[in-house]
Amino acid sequence: MFWKFDLNTTSHVDKLLDKEDVTLQELMDEDDILQECKAQNRKLLDFLCQQHCMEQLVTLITHEPPLDMDEKVRFK
Repeated sequence: MFWKFDLNTTSHVDKLLDKEDVTLQELMDEDDILQECKAQNRKLLDFLCQQHCMEQLVTLITHEPPLDMDEKVRFK
């Protein structure tokens, strides 16, 4: 029965990166984003190294989130 299992190893992060209009926020909401970074997912690293992503990441790190933002997303 081995052949009945789906052995497709494409991660959800890779599927998101295949979209034309993927956003940094969509990727950051993924639970396995850190594991993909540790695994040196080339598509993910190339996306994160783009100028606009780097600027957004720096902003996320250096600015407090808005107080009216949902607490679950605010401190994720």
